[in-house]
Amino acid sequence: MFGTTEKLAASGWSIRDAIAWIAGIAAAGLVVWLFHNELLLVFLAILLAVSLRGAADRVAAHAPVSPRWAMALIMILVVLAIIGFSMWVGPQLIQQGHDLVKTLSGDVTQLTKRYGQTKWGQTLLAKATSSESSAARSLAAPAMTIASSTVGAVAGFFVLVVTMLYFASSPELYVKGIVTLVPKERRARTHEVLNKVAHVLRWWFLGQLIDMAVVGVLTVVGLSLIGLPMALALGVLAGLLTFVPYFGAILAAIPALAIALGQGTHMAIWTAVIFAIVHVVEGYIVSPLVQDRMVRLPPALLILSMTFIGSLFGAMGVILATPMAAAGLVLVSEFYVVDVLDDESGRDVTSHK
Repeated sequence: MFGTTEKLAASGWSIRDAIAWIAGIAAAGLVVWLFHNELLLVFLAILLAVSLRGAADRVAAHAPVSPRWAMALIMILVVLAIIGFSMWVGPQLIQQGHDLVKTLSGDVTQLTKRYGQTKWGQTLLAKATSSESSAARSLAAPAMTIASSTVGAVAGFFVLVVTMLYFASSPELYVKGIVTLVPKERRARTHEVLNKVAHVLRWWFLGQLIDMAVVGVLTVVGLSLIGLPMALALGVLAGLLTFVPYFGAILAAIPALAIALGQGTHMAIWTAVIFAIVHVVEGYIVSPLVQDRMVRLPPALLILSMTFIGSLFGAMGVILATPMAAAGLVLVSEFYVVDVLDDESGRDVTSHK
């Protein structure tokens, strides 16, 4: 006991300081656990805001407009692009989406008859039956609960958009508020690190958008070439799920392979080849082009972050696990490795060309 006290005193810490830090960490953990949905919503708003503001600053640097006007211009272009996409391929996409759900429902029966007698087929059917029973029990909720969830989703989307716009329009206001909470001698350093976090989030989001577009287009083209039905719907689904690294690619391939199996083993093999080629192109050609400006996330850390954060916070945790891990890695590298351990190699994780 006395040895521990002497060590704390030698390092400039008192028992009261240690207890205060432990209590603070415990309180922060409790707040995160109780309000994790709200905090995830705020983090998503920050991610979108720094990306929007970064694009606006780029436009303002090359055009005679202020960042706020550039941001408004970008928002208008995004809305017009969504409207144009909806008018161009919207009806076809909706029809193919409806056909996709209908086909998958019919293929379940067909695949059961075709592969239900095999050993692996019986194992999958047993697991699917168990999952179906659990899902049926969970779906037996009152209609009022569903309605309230829908209202909550709409309200959450409104809060997300408004918060994002406020963050993006006046980022320095909120950064200054955070920086003010730290001692004066640490404010410049804190501001520097927060800028690095914003830089990393901005380039991560841009990289994901590029990956989504490339995967979506290549999947549509590839599946169309081999003659698989509903190629547009499957390609859009593949592009959207690419936002979740690794797991998204696997989830996107499942409905396509299910439809292909209904048409024969030959079509299933070609479908698997298409998805493999698409993700090789995305992983080894497209991603390296943008990753020079992104935080270097080790693959194992990426998978573990999605596993743990997803287990704690559900589907939204899985979706946001990668940018959260990227931001966390920057904070740990800069504030702990560089500042506390005095190891300049910690800057390598945030260095960019």
